[in-house]
Amino acid sequence: MVVGVVVGGLGILQKTLWAPDDQITATAQVDAQAPAVVVDPGMLNLYETPATLTVEGSGDLTIAQAPIENVDAWIGDSAVTRVTGLAPEGGLTMESEDGKGEVPNPAGGDLWQSEVTGEDSVTLDWTDEANRTGFLIAGSGEPGDVKTVTISWPNHAETPWAIPLMAIGGALVVGGVVLLFFNRNSAKKESNRRKARQERRRKLAEYGTAFAIVPVLALSACGPEELPKPEASEAPSSPAAGVGEDQAKRILDSVSETIKTADDDTDASELKKRATGPALKQREDAYKVKDKIEKHKLPPAVANEEVVVNYTAATDTWPRMTSLITSAGGDTQLLVLTQEGPREDYKLWSQTQLVAGTELPDIPDARQGSALLDSKTEDYVVTPEKAIADYAKALGSGKDSKEAKKFEADDFSKSIWENQNAQKDSAEDGKAEVDYKYTPGKEIVAQGTAGDAAVVTGVVEAESTISPQYVEGRTGTLTLSTPQKELTGTDSTQKSVTTTTTQVLTFLVPKDGKVRLIGGLETLSGAKLK
Repeated sequence: MVVGVVVGGLGILQKTLWAPDDQITATAQVDAQAPAVVVDPGMLNLYETPATLTVEGSGDLTIAQAPIENVDAWIGDSAVTRVTGLAPEGGLTMESEDGKGEVPNPAGGDLWQSEVTGEDSVTLDWTDEANRTGFLIAGSGEPGDVKTVTISWPNHAETPWAIPLMAIGGALVVGGVVLLFFNRNSAKKESNRRKARQERRRKLAEYGTAFAIVPVLALSACGPEELPKPEASEAPSSPAAGVGEDQAKRILDSVSETIKTADDDTDASELKKRATGPALKQREDAYKVKDKIEKHKLPPAVANEEVVVNYTAATDTWPRMTSLITSAGGDTQLLVLTQEGPREDYKLWSQTQLVAGTELPDIPDARQGSALLDSKTEDYVVTPEKAIADYAKALGSGKDSKEAKKFEADDFSKSIWENQNAQKDSAEDGKAEVDYKYTPGKEIVAQGTAGDAAVVTGVVEAESTISPQYVEGRTGTLTLSTPQKELTGTDSTQKSVTTTTTQVLTFLVPKDGKVRLIGGLETLSGAKLK
């Protein structure tokens, strides 16, 4: 019975006082000179997830996650402390890299796939695969904001001897009770029982020693284990997708909100926070026109109800270009976004409204991304650059031109040619002349599709000039109407009047066949006297 109590007690101790902790925890103090900390890929997957990354410091703290290549690009030449592995006695190995002593506050950065923030303390729970995901930790960007980093995992360590020892101990106690009961009912075999008892004690003592040694041996066999090392996925052999699904929606909402605020106040300085390139020019021009013509319509709002397709580019350099096909209220748009550097926000580079009924080509999976193409690539029926140039020439030359025959028929060019004819007839009736000029821009974005085509977005600057008749030294007078009247400041003139518009156009350029216009946005740029 005594041996049973000892053996069973050993089993109970393994489940209680000797039981392993519920969590495996590793923590470390951060170098006070580092403005940021990077946790290497695979660190949160050293043991079974869910893992918890906890950061303590002062002020607002952020944990942001992104592919490690993007994290490193964001760090740039700034000083950083890296969490690279486990150290003995529940610590983390840290490596310091010298550099500039501050970084921007990373909160809200477009580069991050996701982020969490907190004041003085912030926690991130992780259940995904390691992949190439790195974690950036920073506060205001000053050294000393981050003080400690702790990573913890659930501990699934087992105690295989606990149940057997408790069972064996219980059996011995019960056996002892049974033996005691029968011994009391066998008085006439007292001498035999005495001898048997001595023999049993001798054997039980041997067994008890064995039982006591087993857990000791089991415990002694569990010497210090080799610490696991982080294992991330191999670095990609080709550029990875630039923007993830959730990241794309977050960027879209921010771009849409900022541009709406700018539109509400026709505030060009606010607009520049989230617009650049042709999109910035179109809206800045529209703001100037609206300043003179209150009823002038601005370009359509950025459609942000739904990301129909995350048409992200595969790239590992900056500046980056990527695209989204979005919708809102029946309006489907192709938005091209650009990011000048890893610490910069994405800005709207172009916005085109897709033609109703457009059948979108197969787009590469957003997890792989699509290839950005050079504007001079010759892998298609025409180069992206020539597609824009040919369409500009077709608009000026008419539907019967050789350039026009390179394109499928579309309503946009049809309406342009109809307006040209109407203006020419009106000009002739008013003893005036009208000329048109279409100049292709040099800014072009081309992305590959999953099929044998490219999506190309470019700019055409359009001018229409009405000149009064000049006969025998006498110049006629032009009567101007809206918007030329307000933009030139006069309702009649003997000078030529030039009206300019900006056309941002999107084409589907195949390897064979005709180029097709799939989207566009034309805005009034201005009018002036010459």
